[in-house]
Amino acid sequence: METFQELGEFGFIDRIAQHKQGGDVLCGIGDDCAVFALDAEWVRLVTTDMMVESIHFTQTAGPEGLGYKLLAVNLSDVAAMGGTPTDAVVSVSVPADLDAGYLERVYNGLFACAEQFGVVIAGGDTTKSPGPLVLNLTLSGKMLRDRVCYRSGARPGDRVYVSGSLGDSGAGLVLADASVSMDNVDLQFLIRRHHRPEPRVALGAALAKSGAVTAMMDVSDGVASDLRHICRASQVNAVIREASVPLSGSYRTFCEATRRRVLDLALSGGEDYELLFTVDPDRVDAVERLGASTDFPLVSEIGQIEEGQAELFLEDENGRRAVLTAKGFDHFR
Repeated sequence: METFQELGEFGFIDRIAQHKQGGDVLCGIGDDCAVFALDAEWVRLVTTDMMVESIHFTQTAGPEGLGYKLLAVNLSDVAAMGGTPTDAVVSVSVPADLDAGYLERVYNGLFACAEQFGVVIAGGDTTKSPGPLVLNLTLSGKMLRDRVCYRSGARPGDRVYVSGSLGDSGAGLVLADASVSMDNVDLQFLIRRHHRPEPRVALGAALAKSGAVTAMMDVSDGVASDLRHICRASQVNAVIREASVPLSGSYRTFCEATRRRVLDLALSGGEDYELLFTVDPDRVDAVERLGASTDFPLVSEIGQIEEGQAELFLEDENGRRAVLTAKGFDHFR
């Protein structure tokens, strides 16, 4: 019998995705959100995410930040489809000896994030856990049916873009558990990027409205892994130009202090929760205008889509290409 460690998270997802989906489901397994038809014009988006103590967090992390992040990572999924988040339910499985005040502080962070993004926390479930603390949130959103951004629309010739900067969260995770000699401003910036990611909800909605985006998802497992998901769904290849990968000054300082190669965490660190999207080459001006606006984060063109069968390449400044084998986080590998 094949174990989960042998099969891997995404191998298991591929297996169960083979089952037929019907009814009002326009998109089920295989995208950032499930998409349900409400009527001829509107759809409902639904996503869910779980956090398990000792896997995703430890109790040494601030509980308010944990609650904030629980909602933020789901908001990022709705942003990746171009939608507007509306309401959520939360389930918790709690060890009997856990300090109730700790969990109350988790909810304080959750409510703060919900207020910031106009989300209603509508209820949920509470059970006893025989082991670690487990948190799960299911978020709903809505949007116009003809504006939904799926992973499967990328075409040869499209440009590849990403919002913000990459690698910050991966660096923040390292810094949360290790002592590194660097400026405190840079250190706190990176740790905050890990514990309190900023979901790009407004940018996602604006990109969907622009009509320029052909495929989109969020960067949760690392840009190399996530771009590979777009390539598989769209049956295309992609090239990333290493010189174009956006990196923050704080991240560069971290790499210097820890003697790490700058592209390692930037390509495969994960949990940056930026938007990764492909753009019709005839519509790049619309995207560049959004990126130039002070209302949205910077957007950077990092590569292009080409014909192929889901291969990923990294191109250096001299135009030399190598197969990009970097992979993001997989729970079982």
